[in-house]
Amino acid sequence: MSDRPRIDVDGLVFEWDRENGQMLVWGEPITCMWTKTTMAGLMSGLRKMAGTERYSLAIEQAGRASIEGEWDHITGHPTFEEGFRSIGHAAGIVGLGLWELVHLDREKNEARFRVRNDWESLCQKALGESWGSGTLAGKFGGYCSRLFKTYCRAKQVKFAARGDDYDEFFVAPASLTIEQEIDVLLMSEAATQADLQAALERLRQEVEERRRIEDDLRAQMDMVKRQERAIQAMETPILRLWSGVLTMPVIGIVDSTRAGRMMSDLLEQITRTQARFTILDLTGVEIIDTGAASHLLSLVRAAGLLGTKCLISGISPAMASTIIGLGLNLDEIQSFASLEAALRYAIRQNR
Repeated sequence: MSDRPRIDVDGLVFEWDRENGQMLVWGEPITCMWTKTTMAGLMSGLRKMAGTERYSLAIEQAGRASIEGEWDHITGHPTFEEGFRSIGHAAGIVGLGLWELVHLDREKNEARFRVRNDWESLCQKALGESWGSGTLAGKFGGYCSRLFKTYCRAKQVKFAARGDDYDEFFVAPASLTIEQEIDVLLMSEAATQADLQAALERLRQEVEERRRIEDDLRAQMDMVKRQERAIQAMETPILRLWSGVLTMPVIGIVDSTRAGRMMSDLLEQITRTQARFTILDLTGVEIIDTGAASHLLSLVRAAGLLGTKCLISGISPAMASTIIGLGLNLDEIQSFASLEAALRYAIRQNR
């Protein structure tokens, strides 16, 4: 056995550099991974972290960027068709599926490709999901951009992960590049979606934990003492969800005493952090008395004097009726149906 064993499979040379722990094809290092476990888990994790839209664009961009050496190989043949056949044959040998050029129209700058058993569709089948084979879309769009000398992108029209016999891609000139689409995404609300969801999940867990503590306390007391001790044991949290954005999620019953304590705590935090926005989330509030409603409106005014815009989310119909019944002026309050809507607004205004 040689220290660098080699095998030739239809002209594709595999070599193992034992000293450096590498596997090589045509002298370039490659990595072998189990498709339905390791690769599937990796791709699923990245997609969940980035969000499907950003993940799909990023992996399409990566596929497009990977064609440099492949294009040199393709252009080493008399025609594109022959070069693609050769590169597709090599792809099949290394486990990237069976590639087929179904249609090519040089006058219309259009092409259609099919791939069977590519690693992306196999990963998605193993996970029971289907978001598309972005790497292949990037490669085929890149090939045709070089061939037609105009920017092209591939649209996936058949999905093996959804039960089709193969993945199929239609390639044509595109008005928007991947980079431009990414820029549009980054400038939109979707740019903060993954980070926003993570922040909201942290908040949800915090609120759920505090709700559990409150419920445990209530189970041990009679109605009046249960309410008082639950409020005393669980101070209303003030959380920093974003740069310059505080939120106070309120749970349970709000009376005048608790509302006064909330005002004191929140104004102290606003002064300390110099927050530009504070979100008062009342989604979890069960009951609010007239005195507490007046305190909350005073809190909004006091926050404004400190240079912070106070947003309110999750006001229930009953709470709105209480506030209206007091004859209080609501013009100064900016309210939102949900905490997520209020947070999105604060992030946009804070840029």
